[in-house]
Amino acid sequence: AMEVYSHRAHSAVRFVPSLPHPSGSRDGYGVMYAVTDLMPSEYRELARERLQEWQDAYLNSFRSDTEWGKWLEHRPILHFDQNTGTVFVHGGISLEIAKSHLSNGMEGIQSLNSNWYANSQEGKIADFIGRGSTTVDAGSAVYELLTYRGNHPGYSNWENSGAVDDDPGTTDKSCEQLRVVLSSMEGIDRIAVGHTPDFDVRINCDGAFLALDSMVGRWIRGTGNEYCPGKEHIESRGGKINLTSRDGRYVCDEIKDQCEGQ
Repeated sequence: AMEVYSHRAHSAVRFVPSLPHPSGSRDGYGVMYAVTDLMPSEYRELARERLQEWQDAYLNSFRSDTEWGKWLEHRPILHFDQNTGTVFVHGGISLEIAKSHLSNGMEGIQSLNSNWYANSQEGKIADFIGRGSTTVDAGSAVYELLTYRGNHPGYSNWENSGAVDDDPGTTDKSCEQLRVVLSSMEGIDRIAVGHTPDFDVRINCDGAFLALDSMVGRWIRGTGNEYCPGKEHIESRGGKINLTSRDGRYVCDEIKDQCEGQ
C-alpha cells in the first residue's frame, strides 16, 4: 500500500487481481494502476493470488447466511430518537429525500427501514439500490442516505465535483438549507451523521446538525483510510517492517497506544 501512496495513485488504483486496460486511462481520469503494477515483478503473481484470497475471505465473511451478514442486513438505515427529535443516519438527508420519503416523520423512517430489511440480502440488494433512475424509489433513497454529505458546511460542491470547500463562510448558507430540510420532516428537529470523520465531534446550526464521527479508533486517527503497519505488527515481526515506501516519498504515521476522539 505504501507504494500506491508514494505514486499518488490511491485515488486511481484498482485493487483487482488483473492488469489494467492497455490504454492506461479511463475517461480522462488518469492512469488506472493495478496495485500489482506498483510492486517488483517477482512479487506480482503472488500479489494477485493474495488479493483474490483476501477479497474472497472478506465477501464470504459477510454473506447473507453468516452471523456478520445477518447482523448487517438488519441494521436500520435511519434511527429516530423521539425524546430529542433527532434522526441518526450515516450520510445525510437531502431535501428531495426529506420531501419524498420522510415528510411524515416516524412513519417514513419505519417504511424505509422495512424496505431495507426486505431487500438487504445479497441476492436482492444490487437490484434494490440500483433499480431506479431517480431518488424517489426506496432503494435509491437508501443508498443516498448512506452516502450523502450535503448537510455539512463546505460540502455544497461535493455531488458535482467531489470537492470540499473548507471556507467557514459557507456555514450560514448550509444551515439555511438544513432548516429547510428539517421543516420538511414531521417531528424531526436535528440530524446526526457519521461518514465524514474528523478529529472532533462537530455541532453546527445551533445544535440542529451533529457530525459525530470523531475517529475514536487508533488506526483511522493515525493514518485515516491508508494501510500502514501498527506497533503490534512491527513487534510481531521482530521490527522488520518498513514504514516508508521504496522511493522514500511516503512515510507511515505512528499508530498510538491509546484511542482518542470523543
